Amino acid sequence: MKKITLLISAMAFVVGGFAQNRVAAPIPGISQRSCGVEQAVERLRSEAPAAYDAKVLQQEQELQNWIANNYDPNAKQAIIRVPVVVQIWENTSTVPDVRVTQQIARLNTDFSRTNTDAGNTPAVFSAVDTEIQFCLATVDPNGNPTTGIIRRTAGGQAPSSGGTEMWDPTKYLNIYVYTLSGGVLGFAYPNGMQAVHITDGAFGNTSGAFNLGRTATHEVGHHFNLSHIWGDATCGNDNVADTPPQQTSNGGCPSHPYKLGTCTGNTTGEMFMNYMDYTNDACMNAFTNGQKSRMWGSINTVRAGLLTSAATNCTALPITADFSANVTVINAGQSVTFTDASFGPNTINSYNWNFDVTGIGGTSTPTANTVGPHTITYNTAGLFTVSLLVGDGSGTDTESKTGYILVNPSGTVTCDSTAANWDWTTEAFGHANWGADAAACAGNTAGAMLGNNCYDDNGWASKVSFSLLGKELTDVLYLFTRSEGTGAANLKVWNADGTAGAPNTVMFSTPTTTGAFSANLNQLISVPVSPAVALNGDFFIGYDHAAIPVTGDTLSMGVATGTSGNQVWALETAGWNDLANWSIDYKGTVAAVICDIATGEKEILGQLNNVLVYPNPSVGTLNVALTEKANSTVTVLNMLGEVVASQTKNTQLFTFDINNHPNGVYFIRITTGDKVTTKKVLLTK
Repeated sequence: MKKITLLISAMAFVVGGFAQNRVAAPIPGISQRSCGVEQAVERLRSEAPAAYDAKVLQQEQELQNWIANNYDPNAKQAIIRVPVVVQIWENTSTVPDVRVTQQIARLNTDFSRTNTDAGNTPAVFSAVDTEIQFCLATVDPNGNPTTGIIRRTAGGQAPSSGGTEMWDPTKYLNIYVYTLSGGVLGFAYPNGMQAVHITDGAFGNTSGAFNLGRTATHEVGHHFNLSHIWGDATCGNDNVADTPPQQTSNGGCPSHPYKLGTCTGNTTGEMFMNYMDYTNDACMNAFTNGQKSRMWGSINTVRAGLLTSAATNCTALPITADFSANVTVINAGQSVTFTDASFGPNTINSYNWNFDVTGIGGTSTPTANTVGPHTITYNTAGLFTVSLLVGDGSGTDTESKTGYILVNPSGTVTCDSTAANWDWTTEAFGHANWGADAAACAGNTAGAMLGNNCYDDNGWASKVSFSLLGKELTDVLYLFTRSEGTGAANLKVWNADGTAGAPNTVMFSTPTTTGAFSANLNQLISVPVSPAVALNGDFFIGYDHAAIPVTGDTLSMGVATGTSGNQVWALETAGWNDLANWSIDYKGTVAAVICDIATGEKEILGQLNNVLVYPNPSVGTLNVALTEKANSTVTVLNMLGEVVASQTKNTQLFTFDINNHPNGVYFIRITTGDKVTTKKVLLTK
């Protein structure tokens, strides 16, 4: 038990701040929180000690009087709803809207004790529903509609004391999100008319030790006048009677009972799972009744405007019907999976799907009345309109998407080239420059191995082993390490129908010059194969050039490292020669983009270690290559966080035309399952 006293050194008012500092490692790799509250309080107090102390005493006395005269710890309270405005000084791709909704949901489950880990609180501790809830504001201070999410200058620094950007703190809880300097996770001002500050890497669902949004839970606790559970002193006083005395802050994830009897009066072990300690997010799970009384006292005295604000500024959003499809272009006989994305203030309890609103016919299931997902087979060609009507018992809403599903006749070829421009910047493929000419070519500086050289080699091809059916080749990828001169050359694809499986029939060819790629060396070059080439077995990707090059002309592929078994053939006067005949094991840095003829789904033969965006800079066409073929959503956003373009489909390659948008920096957000990846690209038309 801790007697409630007025401990000036452990408290802050109005301009005082609590800060969660991190050790010298970036999120998500940090493992321990720390705090500089005492230094901050002392610095602020030193400016006017007498006035500071007097204000703290006054506020604490008002809070204690309210608790004594108005608060019944055993009574059910009317829930306080607090309107929240989240102001973000980061790029949309860094802190998207979904992270905001995740954070508000986390605050609500933690403060209502509906968190899924509530059962981890040992029974010896008081743990309660605080009966405080949070809602994103739907009306701004001027009476205008709002989402409650405000985006400021991306990469900017929010004012530490609130600033003119802050909405009326008597009516709204302001949360500022940005990259805090000095290794700080977040800070807040107890009992003050200021904002709560959270670093972007600890806001909402992220990763690492502080990945569940509980930095905000901790800081909002401070905002409503809670101290750290150890009182910022050895066996200190947090002014709460039902939190056991605690020696100091705890980090990581201890086991109960922990530090039993370390401080006088501690007979239960320390309450390390309290939100006001410094343990990892996964180990925090409780506020106590005493902490609840302080938060209620703070709101009812200093922040009384919050008691009625929600009725005006946090009105319930209407029920909204919405849905998505995994693909929108198919052939007759193929299927589409529809997924509900509806939302509303209440639980949605009725669904009425119509997968063929205009009555074209041929659907496996024309209608459905459950949430789904629903997989529907379309057997008739046509342009299908799909609708969804949802209800929650008090209202309904309908979403109808006209001409949403295009069903082509059976057998239609849907593969299109990515139409990529030159230049696919990447570090995904390991490579090494080819060595200089062999000793036999000493003195001849024109050329390199697997390029123009003083042998009679005038072409190179790297074999792609292939046995799939129903596929087309839509693009080929090269990595060149040397490109000089103006000599004629051709980029080619050959069928492996020559003697002993050698390159023979040319399936694709496009002219180029030996110096065409000098600005793109050590980068993947994407070449569209148009029209696409049907594949029926092994094939080769490579190029040819003059057998006797003009002095200085050189075109040379890279070599994939760690090759086991030769894949490269050289074209000589006598024909194609497998380098294995020379006891050489090489693999050229080439790759193929193939497409399923029936579905139009694309994938790369080979392995990508990273998501790639190319060309970068882009001149209007933008391609996004995933590490694997998967049902994903790729969204292009501008610097204001506005959606420029978005596609959802089961493929490895996405293509966007952004010619109609202004030059500048854009962000690519790739969502596959619960994984989100963000890339940046520059548009310079």
